[in-house]
Amino acid sequence: MKSRRFVAVAALFAGVGAISAFAQGTKPSVMGHDAAGREQCMMCHTAGAMEAVPDAPASHDGRGVETCLMCHAADSPVHTADPNPIPHTLEGRDNCAMCHTAGAMEAVPDTPASHEGWDAKYCTLCHQEAG
Repeated sequence: MKSRRFVAVAALFAGVGAISAFAQGTKPSVMGHDAAGREQCMMCHTAGAMEAVPDAPASHDGRGVETCLMCHAADSPVHTADPNPIPHTLEGRDNCAMCHTAGAMEAVPDTPASHEGWDAKYCTLCHQEAG
């Protein structure tokens, strides 16, 4: 189950199925510096920008800088918890917030505060259908 979830995350991020840390069953690296004043990650992590700084892998092409902390912050849910599986099919249910917003549906869990501001397109990067 776990490796399938990681492969699905890698495929979504890469768009063409490039292998990433998720596909190998490991969590992404944790950012080794404070993000304050360094919010434009690609200024340093673009190929050839700074010799001593790791380049963002090709599988990250096209991702907005707003997604960096989703995976690379030490306090990110990716590092602090295992994502809950989705207990239903996703067919016809691509707007997660429609049901998972506080007060939307009493029997449905609300999106946690740590996910505030995340677009629904990010949900299935970590959460996969059970089964």
